[in-house]
Parts: sequence; C-alpha cells; structure tokens
Amino acid sequence: MSIESKIAKRNIGIDIFRGICILAVILLHLNIHFAFTKTFLKDALPKKLFTLLFWNGYNGVVVFFTISGFLITSSIIKKWGGLSQLSLKGFYWLRFSRIMPLLVFLLLVLSVLHLVGIEGFVIDVSKTSLPRAIFAVLTFHLNWLEIQVGYLPANWDVLWSISIEESFYFVFPLVCLFLKKEWQFVGVLILLLIVSPWARTALYPDSELGSKNHFAFLDAIALGCMTAIVAYRVVIPKLWNTYFLYMGWSLIILTFVFKSFVYKSGLVGLGLDMTLQSIGVSLVLLWMFASHRSGKQRNRSFLKWLRHMGIYSYEIYLTHMFVIIFGAQLFKHLNLGEHWLVPYSVLLIALSYGIGKVTFTLFSEPVNQRLRKSFNRSKHEKK
Repeated sequence: MSIESKIAKRNIGIDIFRGICILAVILLHLNIHFAFTKTFLKDALPKKLFTLLFWNGYNGVVVFFTISGFLITSSIIKKWGGLSQLSLKGFYWLRFSRIMPLLVFLLLVLSVLHLVGIEGFVIDVSKTSLPRAIFAVLTFHLNWLEIQVGYLPANWDVLWSISIEESFYFVFPLVCLFLKKEWQFVGVLILLLIVSPWARTALYPDSELGSKNHFAFLDAIALGCMTAIVAYRVVIPKLWNTYFLYMGWSLIILTFVFKSFVYKSGLVGLGLDMTLQSIGVSLVLLWMFASHRSGKQRNRSFLKWLRHMGIYSYEIYLTHMFVIIFGAQLFKHLNLGEHWLVPYSVLLIALSYGIGKVTFTLFSEPVNQRLRKSFNRSKHEKK
C-alpha cells in the first residue's frame, strides 16, 4: 500500500488533534529558546491567549499519550480481533518498525554533534556520559536518568516521553496475553488511574523532573486504551457522542486555557489535572471514532497543513529541536530585533514541518513499510 493510500484511510480528526499538539510543543520550545515572556509578545497578547499559545507543550505531550493508547489498542483489535489474541512477536515488530529506525538515526546524529562539540548539543560529562545517555534512550529510561542527573541537552530531553510510552508498550502485550478477558484488562487500567496522579505528585517530590517518571502518565495512556475498547465494543447513541464532544472539549479547554484556576482549585496538587484532561481527550476521541466510522468526516483544505503536521508528528517531535536550537543561534548571530520574532518563528515552524515531512516520506515510513513487509514475508515462508 502506498503512503498516499495509507494517509487517505486515516482518521482526519485525530490527525488534526495530533497536529495541534505538536504545534503546541514547538511553540513551547520556541518560547523557551527565544524568551517570548521578555518580549513585546507578552504585552501585545491577552494573558490567556499567550498562555494558550506558548505554555501548552507539556499538555500537548500528555494528549499524545492518550491518543497513542487509543490508536495502539484500536490497531490490535482490528488486526487480531481482541487483546488476548495478539501476536507478541508481531506487536513488538510493528512497534520496532515504526519507532526504532528514526530513533537510532537521531542518536547517531546527536552523538556526532556531541563529539564534535556543537553548541547546544554537548552533554555535560559531569552529569553523565554519551554512552550512558544512548543506553538510557535505547532501554527507554532517559526520563529516569534525567530525574537523577538533571536536564540533558534539549534534543535529548524531548526523548523522555518516548521512554514512558515505549516502556508501557513493552509491558502492554504481556498483560493482554496474561489476562484472557478484556474486562480484566480494563480493571488493571482503572488501577493506573489511581497510581498516576500519586506518581506525578509524590514519587519524586524533591526533583524538578520527578513528574516525568514512568508511572506519572499511565493514566493518560490507560484512558486511551479503555476508550478504544469502548469504541469497538459498545454501541453509543449519536446524542451521547455529541454530549461527549462538548464535555470533552470543555475539559480540554479548562486544562489548556484556565491554568491558574486549575492550580488554585487544588487539582494540580492532587495530580488530577492531567487525568481530567485525558478524560476530555478520550471523550473527544469517541466522537471522532464515530464520525470516522460513519464516513462523515471532511478533509477541510484550510486545515490540511495542520492534519499533515499530525501525520508527521513523530518525525517533527524528534527533529524540531535542531531547527529551534540552530535557529535561535542564527537569530542571535544576525542580531535581529524583536520585530522579527513573529515572522522568524513562523519560518522555524515551517522548517520543522518541512523536515518532518521529508523525514517521514523519504526515510521513516519507507523503512517502516520495508521492515513490516520483510516480517510478513518471513512469516509466510515459515508456513
């Protein structure tokens, strides 16, 4: 199947959702490296709009966790019919094919930049070594390493979320095979809703990065998994789906826009703010699933760029820091004034999109398809 035909079958709503999230991540990192809070943008924009644009990258990553749980569980149900029927080897190979080629290539590039001594990419050897960082990435515990030693260079730091997500998906199929009934699996997922809020607030209370531990966002992924099970196993009335859409977006807007209210309410202290957000995302996903299945989704031309950002979101996530770091250095070198911030930032976003698209089209997706075909071929040959 060609890349174009695969894209045509995708859920448009979910792709746009992912596009919004990766855009939020890019805007946050632009804010960090260009210090928008110290520029005219801070005064020119309403406070809530500034917060919405430039302080929601973290929330965007958590949305990714929920969407990921939904998509992975959906693909298992579609491919194998049920969670307990999945092929362990097949599941791991599918994950490896999609995640590892680009991740390994990224590590090669980052290693070269570190060894050459390029500013912004050199690991502080007083904290940890290059081999230790590579090992942490490949064994999916870079987040734990950063909890112990502090922040690594930005292009390494973004890999904390990959560590959490792929650690979950290492255990996920084992639990599916051990628990023969889906309701038993749902019971385990519900337990994670209790564990994660505690882990976000209490597991590493003395570390600035403690909330990025492996247990901290299992509720977000678990809610995505449960949403997929509900979507495929329960017939939901159309009116309910409409209610879910409004309720879901209300919770998302609450956590994305009204951050001070959420904090003062005590939800952040209890670790429940991200749980509420993930519930909201799950409700919206139910509506998007029903809309896609009914064939009523429309590919709006003015949102095409945002949809494609979602399609290339993994590639953009892993590569956008190159654009931002080198872009910030060039901005400083050229001594450009504040009036250039907005067009320059738009240019960097466009470059991030372009590099993500090229990486997806010419490298990660072709390699992904080639690896999957070789796996299927070897499986047929054994038969």
